Order: sequence, then structure tokens, then C-alpha cells
Amino acid sequence: MTETIPMDSLDEHPSAVPQGATLLRRHAVAFFILGLLNNMMYVVILTAALEILPSHVPTGILAFVNIAPAVVSKALFPYYFKGEIWYGWRVWACTLGSFCGMMCIAFFPGLFLRLVGIGIASFASGLGEITFLQYATRYPHQVTTYCIGWFASGTGAAGLIGASAWWIVRPLGVRGGLGLLSLLSFGTALSFFVILPLPSIMSRSTDETTEALMQDSDREPERNLSLSFSDKVQLLKPMLIPYIMPLICVYFAEYTINQGVAPTLLFTVPDSKQHKLLSMIIHSLRDYYPLYQLVYQAFVFISRSYTSILPLPPIPKAWLWSPAILQVCLLVLLSSESIYDWFKASIARSLVIVLVAVEGLAGGSSYVSVMSHIGGSDRAHTMPQEYSARTIQEYEFKIGSVSLGDSLGIVLATLVSIPLQVSLCHMQVVRGRDLCTRV
Repeated sequence: MTETIPMDSLDEHPSAVPQGATLLRRHAVAFFILGLLNNMMYVVILTAALEILPSHVPTGILAFVNIAPAVVSKALFPYYFKGEIWYGWRVWACTLGSFCGMMCIAFFPGLFLRLVGIGIASFASGLGEITFLQYATRYPHQVTTYCIGWFASGTGAAGLIGASAWWIVRPLGVRGGLGLLSLLSFGTALSFFVILPLPSIMSRSTDETTEALMQDSDREPERNLSLSFSDKVQLLKPMLIPYIMPLICVYFAEYTINQGVAPTLLFTVPDSKQHKLLSMIIHSLRDYYPLYQLVYQAFVFISRSYTSILPLPPIPKAWLWSPAILQVCLLVLLSSESIYDWFKASIARSLVIVLVAVEGLAGGSSYVSVMSHIGGSDRAHTMPQEYSARTIQEYEFKIGSVSLGDSLGIVLATLVSIPLQVSLCHMQVVRGRDLCTRV
């Protein structure tokens, strides 16, 4: 049995008790691993797209199948399922879903079954994200904010580590490489059941798997309480404008840039005399897009980690729309550069790279700030002794419903990006620039 956090002592300050620092390190490690492994398979699948799909199948299909089921799970579980969450069952569902999905991709060469495997892994990833964010709200609010920060940091690291992991195992082929990486899915269960300390505010559950996790028997009379759909709608309404809509806008603009605009931001191969550093990295037109993605993933990791590693406070609630506005401006700016090629030639390549870095910072900071406000900051006025079964379910629903925003934005961007990329390339050709046709 893992040890339980003394809620009253940690609520004042996470390190207020001697064992607080040790417990917090376990929280940090556990939630970082949960975030990393939950998003890593998504990145691996995207990185291995050309090997997974036949050459005649557009990669946009894979991108859509890799995110749409996650949206379904994020929309389904917070709204449809009522009552107390059985976390043990959920964690095993995420673990086995991710493993089975990756194995399906690895061992079945047919297109349909591979898409099914991608869909299963995506559904498990979406369920995992809302599950771990909701579980974080079972802790005192300061610990919740801390856990969410490290979870967000793990999801940010998934971009870099996931892409690197595929390139390491790529010589083994799709079957060997993805089959090997699928074993990492069990790290999710290990992190949750072994490393993560237990919150002391949990109530009992009839689920045998989670019964060991439930410590507070005083809430037994409330165990069957559940929020109705109308209750959830009332909780959702005040979150739409300050939290959910900014996330949708940020991720719609962000992934439209990544999937629709960035592939068309091409320049001639840099000359070693004028661009010494870039000429060492870019040797052909095909090298621009991977460089953009590397820069983007690096700055997503930095921005998703700033509340945990540095640590700095999240963006104030009144400013949560600022990353969305910035991201939309970047979308317009980079789209105009793609069409008109109006950046000064001597700095165009470097300027695009800087703007892609800003894009990563805006997206990551928006995610971690919104989740931190919902999970921690907005609960600061509620004392631990005031927690009830209903209060706990309200917090769980709030953070679970808000997490739908980023995935919904990505789905909308995926639908827009394919025709946008084609249109931008066509407009470049009309204006006498045909670099996009040579990639």
C-alpha cells in the first residue's frame, strides 16, 4: 500500500511537513510519467505515419483518426457517465487500450486494422488525459496545481521523446519498433498504482480495484450521489468563455499552422556563407518542415513546464484569451508570408523559426494555465474539510469537460488544414513560386 497524504498539513503549503518534499517528488515523477506516456503514443504514430500508411493514403487521414476518438472519449465520459469515478478500472482501460492499439498497428499490415488500432490508442489517450486531470483534483488545491503542472510538462516532453523514440526503434520496422514501444503503456499503471501517493479525500467505491485507493469512509452515505446532466450544463456555462473557447481557438490556430501553413513555408536551401548555422541543418526543401516541428515541440515543452520546473504562476484568468489572440495573429501572419513572400529575404527563414517558437509557447502556456485555474486556483476558497462527494464530482467534471477544448480545436484544424495547404501551394504557384511542388 502506498502512503497517504495528510491533507490538512499539505493544504497550507505542500512542504509544510517533513515528508512533504518526498511526497511531492513522487507526485512530480508520477504525473510527469503519466503525461509523457499518455501523449507519447500519439506522437509516435504521427512520426511513423509514412511507414504505417501505404504511399497512396494521405497522412491527413491518419492525423484525423489519431485525434477524433480522443475527442469522443473526452466528450463521452464527463457528460454521459454519472457518479463516482472508478479510477482503477479507468487506468487499466487506458493502459490496455494503448497497448492493444499499438499492437494492432504493429502486427496487422492491412490499412483498415491499422486505422482501428490508431483509433483505439487515440481513445485511450483521450480517456487517460481526462482521468489523470480529474484524479489530480482529489488532492488539496495547491497539490492539485503542482500535479497538473508536472502532468502538462510530461505531455510537452512527449513531443520530443516520442519522436526520438521512433527514430531509435525505426530500424526494427513497424512490427518490431511499435511492438517494443507498446510495452511502455504499462508504465502508466506502474506510475499510478506504485509511484503516486494516495489522496486522503477519496471516498469508498464498490470497485475492488479502486477500493484499496479509497481512504475516507466518512463519506459512505454520499457514495451514490451523482450530478445530473442539467447540473453539468449549469457548471459548464460559466466555463465556456473564460476557459473552453480560448483553448479551442489556441489549438485550432496552432494546428492549422502546423498542418496547413508550415508545410508551405519553404525557401531555397540556405547558402553556407550567408546562413552558416541553417546551412548545417537544412540540406534540402524537405528539411524545413521537420525543423519547424522540432522547434515547435521544444517550445511546447518549455511552456508546458514553466509552472512546474521554474516554477512560475499560470497566466492570470483575465489574460487567458491573450494566447488565443496571439495564435490567431500568428496564423494570419504566417499565412500571408506563405502567399506573398513578403518577409525580408535575409531574415525570412530565421523569422519564421522564431514565430514557430512563439506559437509553441502560446499553445503550451494556454493549456497549463487553463488546467491550473480549473484544478487548483479556482478551488483555493474551498477548505478541505468542506469537501463533499458532490463538491469532488463538480471539480472532476469541470476539469474533465474543459480538457475537451484542445482536442476539439485540433480536430477542426485537421479538417481545415488539408484544403488550406493545397490552396496556399496553388496561390504560390500562381505567383511564380513552385517550391511547394518540389517537396
